Amino acid sequence: MALSLAALVVSGFSRTSVVGSGFSRTSVVGSGFSRTMYAAQPTSVWSGVYTSSQAAAGEKTYYARCSMCHGDDLAGIERAPALAGSQFLDSWNGKDLRRLLDRVLTMPPGDPKPPTNAEAAELLAFLLRTADMPSGSTALPADRSRLAEIMFERKP
Repeated sequence: MALSLAALVVSGFSRTSVVGSGFSRTSVVGSGFSRTMYAAQPTSVWSGVYTSSQAAAGEKTYYARCSMCHGDDLAGIERAPALAGSQFLDSWNGKDLRRLLDRVLTMPPGDPKPPTNAEAAELLAFLLRTADMPSGSTALPADRSRLAEIMFERKP
């Protein structure tokens, strides 16, 4: 009798282990059936997902394009929300960086020349640095699909 893969997993005939490079392996066995699946695990913003130079470039862009609405201290002005502090961290906690990039790309509203994806990624790096999230040796990607694999989360 053959069991479906879903039935095996639900029945507890599975084992998941981390195999490195952000992937996990799930082995499913039972009734003569064996299969291993690999799935990408989200990367945390706490694993150094941007460079210091990228954040410095983002800071320049922030003060040239964003501070007039969000303030020099990133605390927000009138209807523009804070881009630092607990309100900002709570708003984006558990969401991937693609969503934050998409939001940045709509700013400021009505601007005929929004930031490029590269500028937006630099702005994200600046926001991560402002939130005391560590930098690393690899630049934050400007690619939306890769940013979808990086999760924004409060300090563990």
